[in-house]
Amino acid sequence: MTFFVTPILLFCQTSTIHASAAAHGIHSQESDQPYQAVVRCAETGHVLGSAHILVQDVPGMHTVSRADGSFELRLSLQGSEQVLQISHLGFHPLSLRFTHISELPAEILLTPKRVNMSPVSVVAHHTVGRPKNGLDITQASFTPIDSGAFLREADNVSGVRRGGFGIDPVVRGNSGSRLNIRVDGLASSAAACPNRMDPPTSHIRLSDIERIEIHHGPHALRFGPSFGGTVDFIRHKPEVSPQFQVQGDVRLALESNTGNRVTDARLHLGNARYDLMLSGGFSATDDYTGGDGLKVPASFESSDFGAELFFRPATGHQLQAGFSQSYVRNADFPALPMDMAMDDTFKLKGGYAWNPQDVPGLRSLRADAYYSYVDHEMNNHNRESFNMRDAVALAETKTWGVQGEAIGMYRSLRWNANASYTNQQIDGTRFVDFKAGPNAGNSMTYNLWQDAIIQNSGLYAGADYFLDAWTISTAIRLDYNTAEARNLAPRFAGTDTSSEHFNLSLSAGISRELSTNTGISLYAGRGVRSPDVTERFINFLAVGRNAFEFAGNPNLKPESTHQLDLVFRTRTNDDALNLQLNGFTALMQNYIAGVRNEELQPMVASAPGVLEFQNRDDVFTAGFEATAEYRLPSVASARLSASYTYAEFTDDGSAVAEIPPFESRLVLTGLFSGRFIPEANIRRVLTQNRFDAGFGEEKTDGFWLADISVRTRVLQNLSLNAGVRNLFDEAYSEHLNRNIRPDINEGTMKLPEPGRRVFVEVSWRF
Repeated sequence: MTFFVTPILLFCQTSTIHASAAAHGIHSQESDQPYQAVVRCAETGHVLGSAHILVQDVPGMHTVSRADGSFELRLSLQGSEQVLQISHLGFHPLSLRFTHISELPAEILLTPKRVNMSPVSVVAHHTVGRPKNGLDITQASFTPIDSGAFLREADNVSGVRRGGFGIDPVVRGNSGSRLNIRVDGLASSAAACPNRMDPPTSHIRLSDIERIEIHHGPHALRFGPSFGGTVDFIRHKPEVSPQFQVQGDVRLALESNTGNRVTDARLHLGNARYDLMLSGGFSATDDYTGGDGLKVPASFESSDFGAELFFRPATGHQLQAGFSQSYVRNADFPALPMDMAMDDTFKLKGGYAWNPQDVPGLRSLRADAYYSYVDHEMNNHNRESFNMRDAVALAETKTWGVQGEAIGMYRSLRWNANASYTNQQIDGTRFVDFKAGPNAGNSMTYNLWQDAIIQNSGLYAGADYFLDAWTISTAIRLDYNTAEARNLAPRFAGTDTSSEHFNLSLSAGISRELSTNTGISLYAGRGVRSPDVTERFINFLAVGRNAFEFAGNPNLKPESTHQLDLVFRTRTNDDALNLQLNGFTALMQNYIAGVRNEELQPMVASAPGVLEFQNRDDVFTAGFEATAEYRLPSVASARLSASYTYAEFTDDGSAVAEIPPFESRLVLTGLFSGRFIPEANIRRVLTQNRFDAGFGEEKTDGFWLADISVRTRVLQNLSLNAGVRNLFDEAYSEHLNRNIRPDINEGTMKLPEPGRRVFVEVSWRF
């Protein structure tokens, strides 16, 4: 089951600072007395590390709570009243007046600040740790192999389906490079396939992810140039143990209809000095049948493994290194001209983090480096067209970068600054040997991206200031983006294809607590993105919904979006009822889209023409996400959500491509006999009457969908999850699905989603 949370409840950092009188230069006197306490959240009881504790108007008398919430402070008692101040990001500051230590509590409880900051959805996956008594109802129910498919469970998040693998996410109608895909805040690998068979999300191992943070709009500038949104995949982090421990989990899952088979295993061992996390798995699917009985070729096989090491040489210091490899074979794409023969991904990363013990105002300092390589091959060897021609496309991408970041907190001001550099190299070649027809015996070879390289250097600074019921946030980002092609196609021969852009992005927000349970926020942002490698350099290839070939344009201007987000949240005193509304509107300028160019002739004679990427007119968007959740403690919960995005070109009011229709969802969850957690998920999607015919879109009918499942813990460490998806065997297609090939089904039918399927999943933790 997934839960969606809009924070200002930012996650506690794991600083382990120990302050003493000697560390702060305070000399012991007869009046000095030690004070020890633990800082906790008043609502959950969770300990709060990195809380700031100081005595007002007494220089040097301050400390920070450890990871377990505890702290020590020697108080110099003067016989007069003093004020102890406790603050933590995301919580109301607390002031305690005292004359004697006996007046101070052993537990300090801080109340969370429930003011909404920038619009963020947090999709809970599942946590990895030692088995707990009872059931973990936040664990996701039979998570799919593909990260993109899992993201479609979030509000106002859709996906482009081209086959059974690599669903390409769309957030508020923004897709491709308009989304910033990150892993632990760092850039992810880039797609190697020009048709996006392998979007960046397909290279992320979902079982290694604890949660996914979806930052809507141009407000998450910390993570890089943010235009339509940022999706940050947060990996599992080890829980530091003072003694050596070994723990892990194994998951086995099967699903009918799709033949989905998943095997995952993780192992974690470590102590106070180091942690080693190992993971690996194998997954595969078969062809599936839609609700109308149509057989859809969508099989593939995938395997992966990885390791991550955390080493702590001294208190407050941590070194981190990791690598992962994944292999995909024989993935069918019934909506594309070719299938994916292979897609191999290699990732490497390293980092250093320092949580200083005695540097006032500084919480953490870290540096990271990363590298990824994707090797991709697609061909038509299992297609009828292979009798006429042998077509193979080879492509590869290399992405590497470095980033340094500093985070600090001084009283009610939290600040953040970082610098980053990303280098992306992408190249590919298409080979065609004609076996029959007028060109029989001839061959054709041409490059796909002209051996392109794109570099981006960025500087970021941001701050959040907490003042009683108000929170004020500001952020600024400057990016220097360059691009060039090193192996020019004939069309560009003799021309300068290099470009450089200086992009300024800004964000500001203000939040107000109207009462203890109600808050409202207003965020304004400007995000700028430079054209991606496809928009700049693609060399006459059909990468859209129809047979039109696309041609790159190195002279494109950057896109910019100016967006407003209004967030309102309220809850009852007992937290049984929670309501939330996110409304947004934006104006996108220099919008990049394919425009018919009659002067360009396609490479393939059967193609109807060429669409050249151009800066079209401005685009206006508006929409909302609304949720209402009602919970009975430890018994049941009901969550109702709805979302919608509207987008049009301002010059003629025509629809923008790849905008999902209105959608609502009702999720009912219960707990019976203290062992069984049933869940019903009912989804309603309305007909999409607004579509871009020039992009190859058409009307999509609405549908109802129902899923049911039940989870239970069979033994202390063994849990079982089973259910039925598409309970009523509905025949339906998502609006963003690409059209199925004519040899599978005549006409312009969209790729159908799978029909009814039964799944079972067994998980063992130790």
